[in-house]
Amino acid sequence: MENIESLIVNLPEDVEKYVYYGDFQKAEKFIDVYLERNVGQILKDRLLYEKEIIKRLKKDYIYSYDEALEMAKKAIKDFDEKELEWMKDKGYADWIYIDGKIKFHKNFLETILKTCLEIESRLYEKDEKNEKANLLQNTVEDIIEKGEKSYFIHIKTGIKLKKYSSEIGETIKVYLPIPKEAQQIKSIKILSTSPNIKLISPEDYPQRTVYFEEKVKGEDAFTVEYSYENHIKYNKLNYNNVSSIQPDFCTEEKLPHIAFTPYLIKLTQEVTGNETNPLKKARKIYDYITQNVRYSFMREYAAFTNIPEYAALNLKGDCGVQALLFITMCRIAKIPARWQSGLYVTPFSIGCHDWAEFYIAPYGWLFADLSFGGSAYREGNIKRWNYYFGNLDPFRMVANSDFQYELLPEKKFLRNDPYDNQVGEAEYLHKGLYNDDFELIKEIIDVHEI
Repeated sequence: MENIESLIVNLPEDVEKYVYYGDFQKAEKFIDVYLERNVGQILKDRLLYEKEIIKRLKKDYIYSYDEALEMAKKAIKDFDEKELEWMKDKGYADWIYIDGKIKFHKNFLETILKTCLEIESRLYEKDEKNEKANLLQNTVEDIIEKGEKSYFIHIKTGIKLKKYSSEIGETIKVYLPIPKEAQQIKSIKILSTSPNIKLISPEDYPQRTVYFEEKVKGEDAFTVEYSYENHIKYNKLNYNNVSSIQPDFCTEEKLPHIAFTPYLIKLTQEVTGNETNPLKKARKIYDYITQNVRYSFMREYAAFTNIPEYAALNLKGDCGVQALLFITMCRIAKIPARWQSGLYVTPFSIGCHDWAEFYIAPYGWLFADLSFGGSAYREGNIKRWNYYFGNLDPFRMVANSDFQYELLPEKKFLRNDPYDNQVGEAEYLHKGLYNDDFELIKEIIDVHEI
């Protein structure tokens, strides 16, 4: 198992130069040179991990400049090279150098279409968002007005091995996420699995899964069907009700990502100022992130050395990146904060999602969804922006309540996502598998208000 905490160590200068230039062949050559030298074990671990990062970067950044331009032209009317340069320079189109040439991220176009509101009228194919948006808006307004709302959710999820990754006769180990105990989750029922499972994690396990161990027959599928209830009660927050005595749990670092770096310490101090009320401090952090950090699809989390600092330096990130920045800044400000993630499930769709919880006495654990809040802010929907500080909608499946927690039983090889598990993990006895080795199974069976 790779030493993830080694990410706190910098790379030797000559290795770093070749990595930034995208000359991965020479970078790996120099990594091997250093591995033969008498350097500390943690640097050796860091160099070995860099090989894993390089492998993942090559999988993530796949489009040449000309390919990216052609894709954007097919999706957006009157799109040209000048506009792509603008998107690239403004951070809407994520790219790196590979062999000295620009390569765009595999989801660069999705980021542009999701976050660049000014191009919406120029799309050849427009996404019909009204029904989905109306459901969310109406739900939020109902919760504010009535004080609570509950949903019953019944879905089937899983993975199916692709043909090229099916090693017939070999033993495969598969971990599928399932609902766990959480403040909003009730009445969890695991209805069926295919094939039969070897182990199911306890309901309170921080990254809960069902575990399979089977001989591969060829393009095998592993599925779990479950139901649960999501109950949301509205938290109407009042700064004057905050207790003078606050707890200090969940305020520590968790390396390599929840790290109190000099920049994040200074940024947190600048954002919170002289404020002493912890609820007001948390709100200042929420406001800073939702107003300044733009949503962007990201490379794999395993390819980052410090996720929150990346978000703070580049002012962009997806839901999990923004949530980790919030958690880290809250902890620096001595406000307990922790991770929560899983799926976002409505009658229309299923997707992965991450958010945060923070603790304020006497309210207890409160929610903060930075990406939903930021989206509302950009749309000018201040009511919904305010709602997602302290509150959540009832369309969540919680599988994870801690970041960077071992699966049960522990995996041998580095996980596809070493920090979180929302779609599933798999490995053979002799090697790990990546997300492009299998297809995802996501089926909505029943979602209704109760």
